[in-house]
Amino acid sequence: PENFEKLFSIHAELGFDGNLVRLVEATNNISPSGIKFVVSKKAKDIIISAPARAIKFVESKDYLQLKSELDAKVNQYKTEILIAGFIENVNIRGRIIEYLIAGEDEKLRESLVQALHNSNRIIPNFQTQNNLGDYIKIFQNFDTATDVKTKIMVLNSNPKAYNIDKVLEFLAKDKSVFMFYFIGIEPNKIVNQILISMFQTDLLKSTILLKHWSGRNSRGVTQFQGEVIHKLLLSPINTKIEQKESEQFLNTLIDL
Repeated sequence: PENFEKLFSIHAELGFDGNLVRLVEATNNISPSGIKFVVSKKAKDIIISAPARAIKFVESKDYLQLKSELDAKVNQYKTEILIAGFIENVNIRGRIIEYLIAGEDEKLRESLVQALHNSNRIIPNFQTQNNLGDYIKIFQNFDTATDVKTKIMVLNSNPKAYNIDKVLEFLAKDKSVFMFYFIGIEPNKIVNQILISMFQTDLLKSTILLKHWSGRNSRGVTQFQGEVIHKLLLSPINTKIEQKESEQFLNTLIDL
């Protein structure tokens, strides 16, 4: 069918576990457990003001500091990121690179580094918390959560973005700012790293809502169109946010 490639790119980044939940529900009418975030009047006001907060953040010195810290981590673990970048399993690849940049256990990080350099490349068992953001940074006026994502430039797939209920719950906090840090990887080369808001104009337009594949106790999850991230990584940094469009998008999420 003419939409096969688009459908495949959507499923490819969900991984086995993500697709298994949907298959079980579709075939057995069994829904995954989940908690739908209840948005109060006060919470809604704070959520709808999130784009304005994000605009202030990306124009601040705090944004430059966050970008600098993340770039320093990439530079420090450049070789290991390139090795991990071509691990076939999407989930393992993402978790390793996420931990190299944002992990808190230095011993575990060192064991991952050693495993990546080992010829048999047996990765030690480790768990990552399924939080909204991988890298948490608290500033005086902003509480930031940044999700670290790798984009393999030669692959066409749509990366997972975020759980809608989790993002609404986070944005209901006064100083909350949710960012994405994308690392573009080619064979033997890191192409670029960009730090942008979830509301960045191009990224927002590329956001795919997967409500119909989620449980009834959830608003669902989102994905990004991989080709848009590809273009963003190859273009001069653009942190522009359209406030009105972003507010309308948030209203759509709340109403799911």
